[in-house]
Amino acid sequence: MISHANLTKIKSEESFRVALASAEDRYQSIFSALTKLTSEINSRVNQLNEENDYILLKPNCVVCHHPNCATRPDAIKAVLDFLAPIWNGKIILAEGSADNTLEAFENYGYIKLKDEYPRLDFLDLNYSDAIFVDIFDKDLKPVTIKISNTVAEAPLRISVGPAKTHNNVVVTLSIKNMAVGSVLKEDRNLIHQGNRALNRSIAALNEYTFPHLSIIDAWQSMEGDGPIDGKMVDTKFVAVSTNPLAADTLVTQMMGFNPIQIGYLNLLGAGRIQKKIEVVGLNPQQFQFHLKPHRTYLQQINWL
Repeated sequence: MISHANLTKIKSEESFRVALASAEDRYQSIFSALTKLTSEINSRVNQLNEENDYILLKPNCVVCHHPNCATRPDAIKAVLDFLAPIWNGKIILAEGSADNTLEAFENYGYIKLKDEYPRLDFLDLNYSDAIFVDIFDKDLKPVTIKISNTVAEAPLRISVGPAKTHNNVVVTLSIKNMAVGSVLKEDRNLIHQGNRALNRSIAALNEYTFPHLSIIDAWQSMEGDGPIDGKMVDTKFVAVSTNPLAADTLVTQMMGFNPIQIGYLNLLGAGRIQKKIEVVGLNPQQFQFHLKPHRTYLQQINWL
């Protein structure tokens, strides 16, 4: 297993590069964006041991019967094809859906990927072994919850999911995808204790769950009543970074929102890094949108 010292090194590397791509379809866009960061990704993969380590691949599928809110299988396939020449070890596709995770994997076409990628395993994070961590209750006092140790101890965490508006925290991108999905279902209600607490809890969880590689699939993005019932908009870009805060901050801006107003991004330092982000590939000004926020947006930005 990769050492804690190396985990700390990976987390503390101050790279603010975000690759931006748009090709003929979702698959090609993701693959193109990944290739723009080949050296950085290879550096992380090369620290792993193929016999003992694993890569955790975290899609986003909130519920099991609503494909618009979920990571598309061609997005996962693009990541697996990129990793194939550089990683021969185990890859765990893991999620903790709000209803039936394995049914979601089947409905969204993930299970059939096993035929092409035999090293791919599947895990319902709702039934994972757990570690105990502290988040915040409605009074901003500590409350202890269980998160998946498969996520927390993963030598390499990859978040791959769509860009969506959200009913509590304005947007859900790579950081929230990994953080909230790691919480065991039996404790998930404990993180939903108002916008003040939720934003601080997501920021606290990021200490254990930050993605080492963020892949934000904005080939289509959700606006309005996300993260499930919003409208899909053709935005036709993909952002990839080894710095999840840089990726989420940039895409938040491209969606038309101010990352400083989004609690968990603000708390994690979006304002500090906003002007340090280096975009490689396409110019983000080509993909500047003003997506409709959730109808509770004004209440959400009062998280302070």
